[in-house]
Amino acid sequence: MKREGSKLALIKQHLVTGIRFRQFKDKLPSENKLAEKFSVSRMTARKALSELESEGFVERIQGKGTFVKKHDFSMGYFTIQPSKKHAQDLKVSYFSKVLDLRMMARPPARIAKKLGYDQQTILAVRLHFFDGKPVRYEKRYLRGDLCGGILWEDLEKTSIHELLVDKYELPLTRVWQRITAVTMPGEIAAIFKEPEGHPAFHIERTTFTHENAVTFVEYYIRGELAFEDTFSPNPLDRSRPDFSRT
Repeated sequence: MKREGSKLALIKQHLVTGIRFRQFKDKLPSENKLAEKFSVSRMTARKALSELESEGFVERIQGKGTFVKKHDFSMGYFTIQPSKKHAQDLKVSYFSKVLDLRMMARPPARIAKKLGYDQQTILAVRLHFFDGKPVRYEKRYLRGDLCGGILWEDLEKTSIHELLVDKYELPLTRVWQRITAVTMPGEIAAIFKEPEGHPAFHIERTTFTHENAVTFVEYYIRGELAFEDTFSPNPLDRSRPDFSRT
């Protein structure tokens, strides 16, 4: 089963690379050709193409085949850097504190809907500091069946993203994110030692491994912080799913 998963990731990586470097400009190889090339079942080849369709790389037309999806140029989107990297860019000191870390029998209904999962769930709450000042509050939920080992990790020194990819070998392939300018509710403002209504960025983010949500996180970030980003106006160049792990 793990071997099939490895081959699935390899097929996707091959096709995405071919699309980016214009080796595939229009129609992609058929399921049968992919199955033969990578020595896998036709079902595995079909799954690879279906996942690429859901990730926005291709479109499948019944009776005709799978085609490279045409993208229009756009203004792009904005990403929020990890706290540690943001601190490095600002040339300030960084540390974090774990405020809560525990296994829940099931997540709150709203989170269960975000994750598509209502079984054992890990709650991890952290506060990130720049030069000793709290700047980012993080409340994260992770699927217990995929991320149970997080409970024994030192989350004040280790990136959760790096743990999921490098240690637990979860291919993180897609992220949904929403960023809103808000004012801090009372309980959050108290954590930041600011008056209620202090400006903030509120971020909601769901990270997927293929079609399964792995983690949902909410951030409150001080509104006075500035963010910078550089990106390509080509949506295809901005889509970089991680196929390095299986």
